[in-house]
Amino acid sequence: MNRKLQISLLLLLFQTELFYAESPSKIDKSEMNRIVLWEGEITGIYKDKGAVRSLISYNPEWVGANFEEIKAGILKKKKFELRQKITNKKIGYFIVSNVELEKQIEKNKRTDYQILMNGKFDLGKKSHYSFISNDFTISMARYEESYLDPSAFFKDNITSPQKSYIHPIDKKEMVLIPSGAFIFGQGSDGELDNYNPAFQSPDDTNLTEIASFYIDKYEVTNEEYARYLRDTNAKPPLYWVNGKYPNGKEDHPVISLSYREVERYATWAGKRLPTEFEWEKAARGQGLTRTLKRDESYTIELQTVRYPFGNKFDSLLCNTKESKIGDTVSVYELAAKGASPYGVIGMCGNAAEWTNSWYAAYEGHFTKNPAFGKQYKVIRGGSFFDDKKSSTVYFRSYGGNPNLAEDRRAGFRLVKDLN
Repeated sequence: MNRKLQISLLLLLFQTELFYAESPSKIDKSEMNRIVLWEGEITGIYKDKGAVRSLISYNPEWVGANFEEIKAGILKKKKFELRQKITNKKIGYFIVSNVELEKQIEKNKRTDYQILMNGKFDLGKKSHYSFISNDFTISMARYEESYLDPSAFFKDNITSPQKSYIHPIDKKEMVLIPSGAFIFGQGSDGELDNYNPAFQSPDDTNLTEIASFYIDKYEVTNEEYARYLRDTNAKPPLYWVNGKYPNGKEDHPVISLSYREVERYATWAGKRLPTEFEWEKAARGQGLTRTLKRDESYTIELQTVRYPFGNKFDSLLCNTKESKIGDTVSVYELAAKGASPYGVIGMCGNAAEWTNSWYAAYEGHFTKNPAFGKQYKVIRGGSFFDDKKSSTVYFRSYGGNPNLAEDRRAGFRLVKDLN
């Protein structure tokens, strides 16, 4: 091998290692679609041994492979998801111990294998073992990114949008919320204004599609608002003394602003207020996982949460009445553990936040409320003096009484469209 070829190979190896070193090691499955490669039905249950037999007709993951190669692949992976047919909820895994060939089928120049597997259950809860029946399946799946920036196809250099960046005007860090469908509201209490009639039966006809956007990682602080005031000579919030924010609260969120005041700040910053659905998606994530079946239909599994950090309230992660602080805290003191699935901080308590959506009932919800209409704007997130019920990702409040210029109800964070 000549010296030039050796150098070329070394450079290629270095570039390959650099590519994998810079690739993310962990992918957020909330931004992924689950694609079923094959699915097996439970055909036998043995309570004394916890064994199960499953049939798999064919396996597109190993196209062209013979039975021995498929068997080796199954035994190597060994662990497969166990899901309920109707809800598609995962309750555990099936651990394969043996694979046998039952039937070989020749079809359209393709060989399919009907396979019999034996193994045992690995479930999260002991009580689940009594529920196992032929209403469950095992499957092998892969995850693919549900977001793809279409503008990339029209550029010379195909690049994905940055996960975060610093905005050039207000210098705030912003994080990317990728496009895609998400589930909003709640589906258990029809008397509340956040009731979504389609919540329990989501499909492509009633899910909400939202284009990609960036959102401020932190709420706008007193110091950041003061900079805006210096640039525009606008009037300071009423709670500031002699036009200055309270001593030591430079990093606390600015509060008690009217919608019009926030709107003017957004214009100065070259941004805009989020819609309430943009705010909610940034706080709760997609709230669902799509599974593509072999017949090219989809099943949708809900994965909703009450708070940005999960379903269980934690007063250390959310500055509400239960935290007993009785005041705002620095936006940078809030624990990163309390971040939303996309990494947005402070979407539970501390300061309530304006959105640009009119306060109205959700589509299909026919509840009546004299406040509905184009008079009040939706406020989200709760504050330090609200309780935990008022600080969930789907709780709705509103402001604008008597008008949007005088009702100083909340703080804010802004968004910017992806362009």
